[in-house]
Parts: sequence; structure tokens; C-alpha cells
Amino acid sequence: MGLIADILLGAVLVYTGICVLYFLFQEKFIFVPSWPHESFESSLTVPVEQFHLSTPHRGKIHAIHLKPANPRGIILYFHGNTGTLRRWQFMAEELALRGFEVVAMDYRGYGLSQGPRREAWMHRDAEAVWDHVEGWGSGLPLIIYGRSLGTGFATRLASRRKASGLVLETPFANLVHVASFYLPMLPVRFLLRYRLASDEHIRKVECPILILHGTRDLVVPHSSALRLFRAADGRSSVRMVTIVGGKHSNLNSFPIFHEHLGEFLDEAANANRNPSRGLK
Repeated sequence: MGLIADILLGAVLVYTGICVLYFLFQEKFIFVPSWPHESFESSLTVPVEQFHLSTPHRGKIHAIHLKPANPRGIILYFHGNTGTLRRWQFMAEELALRGFEVVAMDYRGYGLSQGPRREAWMHRDAEAVWDHVEGWGSGLPLIIYGRSLGTGFATRLASRRKASGLVLETPFANLVHVASFYLPMLPVRFLLRYRLASDEHIRKVECPILILHGTRDLVVPHSSALRLFRAADGRSSVRMVTIVGGKHSNLNSFPIFHEHLGEFLDEAANANRNPSRGLK
């Protein structure tokens, strides 16, 4: 009995240690910038301007603004969890070449953006960028685009501002669902400080929504995107495109991706955007 008790005690201690490490270092798994406070240089064919915003809770947000000629709308782009704008500017350029101005920001601790991280504070950063862009008074439709981690910020923002459309590429229902899928042995619901509960916020999004996800995504399971789609309660304005064989970072290599994205952006660009600032 003594040996069995020792084994059980050891197992409990190891399990507890793993839980503690996961809780303490979870940001290392969620946010993976290449390195902070790096310089930004653009080699894009589209003209680019930079701007900085001071936000609540000591936030200093760096963003870029791609400005093609004769734009038909503005896209607010929220990138994935790895790299910085040095990497994601090329994805933004793809959208700019479709005839849209694109504004993309780096999250706190990414690139030139600074400030302590809390989920609520990062949502406030996203709202600050929206309000800044809306303050330009261009009258162009504003579309929100989220990629992977960025879908968590994009969905909540769309639930609180009046956008003309919301695009979610490789989204998840919430981070707890994704973490539970890969770590079912851990009580992640109690350990995670970041929830990014898009499945709760999507119910409050009033604009059309396009969800794009692949069946071979090994980072965010396809089942999580399906769960998010179902959370929208079957509204006809919400479309989900499943790309057979699509992985987490190659959806733009499939013609069906460009077909549906182009159609959706065309519709959003032609929509009459309500100039109201939306809910606060």
C-alpha cells in the first residue's frame, strides 16, 4: 500500500505541476511574435503609411494602412498569433489588390506595439483602431477580417461596431474548446485567462459573416469552426465554406477560397454602411 500511495502522490504532484506551468506560461503558447519592438519596413507594391495609437492601460499600438488607388472599401485585418506585421503585410497586400484599403495592427508585444496584455485590454485596442479609422470619415464600407487568433478579436469587434461584413479565416469557437481538444486531460476551463469566446459574440453580430476553414487544419480543428457556425443559430447571413484538404495556412492556395471571398467582399463593398458608431 505504501508503494501505491507513493505512486499516486507522485502522479498528483506531476499533474499539478503541469497545470501550474500551463497556467503561468499560457501566453507563450497563445502569443508567438517573432520578437518585440522590431523595426518595420515595407516592400509592398501598394502605398503604405504607418500610424501609432495610444490606448487605455498603457497600450501603444502600431498599425499600417495600405492605400490602393480608388478603393471600394476598408478592411480592418487582425492577423494570426505568429510573426508580426513584417510577415502579415503580404497577406494584407492580397486584400489591397482586390481594391480595398487595409488597416492592420500588431497586438501588444508584437513588433512596435507595446503594453501589458489582458484580453479585455486587447479588445479595447481593436475598438480604438476601428474608431480611429471610422474617424477618417471616408464614407467607405468598413469590413472586419480575422485570421486564426485574430478571429477572436474580429468577432467581438463586429458584435460592438456596425461593420458591412465579417470574414473569419480558420476561426475557432473559443480558446477553451481548442485547448480541450488537444489537452483533454487538463482542466483548461479553469486555467485559461484568455477565452476569446467568439461563439458567444457571434450571436450579436448583425452584419453578413463568411467563415472559411479547411478539413485538414491541425492547428484549429474543423470541428471548432463548425461549432462557431452553429452558434450563429442558422442565420441566412452567415455562410460557412469548408475547403476539403485545406490546412491552417494554405487556404489561399485553393480557387474556392478566392471565389467565395471575392463574392463576399463584392457584396460587402456594395452594401450601404450605417454611419452609426454602434454599441460602446
